Amino acid sequence: MLLYSKTIQAFLERLKKETRIILRQEMCLELQKSRILYRGILYPLNLIVFEDHKRLGYFDSRTYELGISKKLMYLAHDEVLKNVIRHELAHFMCFLLYGNRVVHGEEFHQLCRQYGWGQEVYAAYANLDIENATIVQSDDKTQKLLNRLKKLLALASSDNAHESETATLKANELLLEHNIDHTKTQGPQEEVVCVLRVLEASRKSSKHIAIYEILKTFFVSPVFNHGRGIFYLEVIGDKVSVELADYVAHFLDKELDVLWKQTQLENPNIKGMASKNSFYKGVAKGYVEKIEFQKKRLALGSDLVVIEKNIQRYLSIVYPRIGHSSLAEGQHNEEAHNAGKKKGANLSIKPALNSERAEKIKYLT
Repeated sequence: MLLYSKTIQAFLERLKKETRIILRQEMCLELQKSRILYRGILYPLNLIVFEDHKRLGYFDSRTYELGISKKLMYLAHDEVLKNVIRHELAHFMCFLLYGNRVVHGEEFHQLCRQYGWGQEVYAAYANLDIENATIVQSDDKTQKLLNRLKKLLALASSDNAHESETATLKANELLLEHNIDHTKTQGPQEEVVCVLRVLEASRKSSKHIAIYEILKTFFVSPVFNHGRGIFYLEVIGDKVSVELADYVAHFLDKELDVLWKQTQLENPNIKGMASKNSFYKGVAKGYVEKIEFQKKRLALGSDLVVIEKNIQRYLSIVYPRIGHSSLAEGQHNEEAHNAGKKKGANLSIKPALNSERAEKIKYLT
């Protein structure tokens, strides 16, 4: 998850400065804005700050992303921070030279030695004396709210129609209250905007478009983005809304396939890609219409306008210029669309069988 704040911005600028110095003085390379010139080719290098209790840094060759852990901002001495940067730059260079096959083997060690870096760099993670330091845990209030929301969403799957309707309405009301409170209490100095990659795949499909539409009902801005050979779906908003959207996205990624198979069993004549695309669009439409109706019942029109403006402002902070993304319309199957719409109207977000997930929170301004 990317977090946009003034403190993180200062740390990011420090990282950029240190990276430029290491590239120029130790590796004889230049960082031109966000690109490195190597053997006549400009390669992108995107510096970000992330939160992950298990790692201090990483390099992602698909997005040319070099990440440095936020905890180094508080706990690391200057030389420790530089060694983590060197370690990840070595991974960057190994990728350019050898592809993805090199991790921490002899070629990696040899490249580090070539730049005059010893074990303190190529074994940086083992030698850092900060792993046992106190790590700031997730805010208790945030976690309690997320747990309440997940429980309500789970209750919405009840066979009791009244209980299901009440739980869904209560979950929306609680999320609305949180966003109203967040909008009114967060000042510009303390405001933090979160970005989290929730799904990725090699190709974008109608199922991903359906997930995109459903996630908008959870007070986030979903955005499709692209890397080398992949596309990914990000969500932008405040921390609670983003983490809940992540939970929902992973549930929907599996659940929509289950609903499609159920529909095929119930309606053997519904088959083929055109029907599948129409079905997923129908699911999204049915679910969104249900949620919009429930929001109207809460009679919070003016507050909803303020929240929507805030969500759009968050989006413009992260992506000042963003285009519209969609799939070609293709053939439409009305029967499949209506079947999907019915499934969407009855869709509830049940708890996943395995909800544990390695969270990577990224910070950037």
